[in-house]
Amino acid sequence: MTLEDVREGLGKALAEEGSRPLLRLTDEELAVLNPAAAERSIVAAPHLEGMSAQEREWVLATALRSLVSRDLAEIANAAELDVALREGHGSDEVELDMRLSPDLELALALRGTAGRVLAVERTTSAGTEYVYVYLHTRDLLLVEQVTGGGMHSLSLVATVEEAAETIRQLVDPQGVAGHDGSSQELDPQDLQRDAIAPPLKDVIDNALVVGQLVLLADLPGPLLMTYATAEELWAVRVDAPDAPTSVTARRVGRQTLVDRIVHMMAFPV
Repeated sequence: MTLEDVREGLGKALAEEGSRPLLRLTDEELAVLNPAAAERSIVAAPHLEGMSAQEREWVLATALRSLVSRDLAEIANAAELDVALREGHGSDEVELDMRLSPDLELALALRGTAGRVLAVERTTSAGTEYVYVYLHTRDLLLVEQVTGGGMHSLSLVATVEEAAETIRQLVDPQGVAGHDGSSQELDPQDLQRDAIAPPLKDVIDNALVVGQLVLLADLPGPLLMTYATAEELWAVRVDAPDAPTSVTARRVGRQTLVDRIVHMMAFPV
């Protein structure tokens, strides 16, 4: 069965049964499944960041045991691995014979084969959280929500609109996006905060929630920044992340915010 067959089958199932949670994994569980890929992953691993090499070795060994205990993985050469760990050797010195559960295999395949990913970061005084939407087809998306503590919740989602609502709740947790305002054109050369004029400057200075949405693809997509105060939410759109040609800022209502998120994930007609 090809990947396209899997996508088509999943899309039909989601259309009939609706979206569903898939798995919950930790930073270290994801890292131990593919240590080489973990070093260059686009997905944040907040729990692992800042750990020493020795600390990472310890938590990865524990993560492997966790996967086995939860029946997500089976280690055919577990005895050999145990001997290596007892003798003080790193787990990377033993070639694992690991067999994964169907749901885990599916999650890893969908994470690794999406042609486009919408990466979302939300920062508040409490820390930073993330959402990644892996765009496969119009009726098959994998949504990965990452907490500041490094818990990854993966779900199969049936529509772009449903994924957009998840993101809206992340960047506007208090629901302050009320109504639309007039659009404000910004000079790309004046993107430094001190060069931005009111009212946007005041919104940025008083923002309680800051969101960043960027489409990761072969051709980089637009960047959308959101700034939510206690009373309103503004969205700043940049045409291209590293070479902005047009920058617009606007106070937005709930539906406009959702529409902009949907537009970033739109599939070609």
